[in-house]
Amino acid sequence: MIKNIIFDIGRVLIGFEWNDYVNSLFDEETAERVTAAMWGTGYWKELDRAILTDEEIVERFYSAGPDVKEEIWEAFSRVGECVTRRDWAIPVIDDLKARGYRVLYLSNFSDHVMSSNREALDFVSHMDGGIFSCDVNVIKPAADIYLKLIEKYDLKPEECIFIDDHKDNIAMARKCGMKGIVFRDRDQFEADLGQALAKDSGHDRISVVCYGDSNTYGYEPATGGRYAPEIRWTTILQEKLGDHYEVIPEGLNGRTTAYDRPGAGWKNGITSFVSCLGTHKPVDYLVIMLGTNDVAGGLGLTDEAIAKGMENLVVLAEEKSPELQGYIPEIIVAVPAAINCRWADDSPEYAEVRRMMKQSRDIEPLYRSIADRHLIRFASGVDAEVNLHDWTHLTEEGHRQMADIIYDVLMKEPASYDVEQKLVP
Repeated sequence: MIKNIIFDIGRVLIGFEWNDYVNSLFDEETAERVTAAMWGTGYWKELDRAILTDEEIVERFYSAGPDVKEEIWEAFSRVGECVTRRDWAIPVIDDLKARGYRVLYLSNFSDHVMSSNREALDFVSHMDGGIFSCDVNVIKPAADIYLKLIEKYDLKPEECIFIDDHKDNIAMARKCGMKGIVFRDRDQFEADLGQALAKDSGHDRISVVCYGDSNTYGYEPATGGRYAPEIRWTTILQEKLGDHYEVIPEGLNGRTTAYDRPGAGWKNGITSFVSCLGTHKPVDYLVIMLGTNDVAGGLGLTDEAIAKGMENLVVLAEEKSPELQGYIPEIIVAVPAAINCRWADDSPEYAEVRRMMKQSRDIEPLYRSIADRHLIRFASGVDAEVNLHDWTHLTEEGHRQMADIIYDVLMKEPASYDVEQKLVP
């Protein structure tokens, strides 16, 4: 259940349109050079990190724009004009607090900007606390700043929802176990937050929806039936996670990522995906493990086409989840167990089997790239043990291995991004 609502500040609770600000001070060419020196280099983030002095930061600005030193100093010294107050911030905060939520802030913010226009930050006194990056010398999206907030206020991450205007900051919040809403404008933010709080009512367990094929269903090739519940990886995962979680298996025999199978178009993973998300909302974690039937279903798909099918599902989850539940779940892209025929030799009769074996492994780096692009989690089950009967379905041991793989990814400590590569604040 959501109990804590955490806000970023810049471009969320205040306006901070630095590009418009610089353009208001100088002609277009000068504004471009000043912007490149101050915000295009990454040095502004050092101001938020507050390890160097303001003077040292300004010298770095100068080094990046030696021909516009005077203009850089003017823009820096007058930066308070860039900060604009949003009249709706205090009413929104007060309303949330009146409804019983704790309201905190977590913001990359410098003392220089803060002192330049304190009136615009008058809402801070209405909040229950928070962390400015300049006070802890760490900036988002580094995991440490989130963990410092969690520790300082004794937060349970699953009880928190974080609002920020940057997707990578939201992604790290999700990796730390929080829910997240990307802020675009007030109307969108209030609609998404309202939806999240409404759907959260009575949601007292962390839901893990496992969207997959026959290996998520628990198909047993020796009998053509289904493994007993206690053998399936989803059940084992539930036991490992405990009662605070709810693992929801959504396995369909023959399901592909996003392609019709001859005579069975309903096994196209796209067709039932959104309805599945709607059925189980709110979804906290979404594990998508598909691809085996794309490889082995006689569809003639390339590695890239299979990966595109997986990415289509990820994009659909990102696009549709906010309207369903107010926020995007933490998505895990999972590579299924590789097809493995132990006696496939170099003879022509096994040529197609060898192709499937190779392709079921070759999609692994492509799936990993999808996870990297979307700032989501990745799991690889390629080495999980498959059955001798058909080379594709998990053995009992394979189910145990898959449960361990997904559990480890769910429990993985949040990793930090290389924040130096994030050049624009």
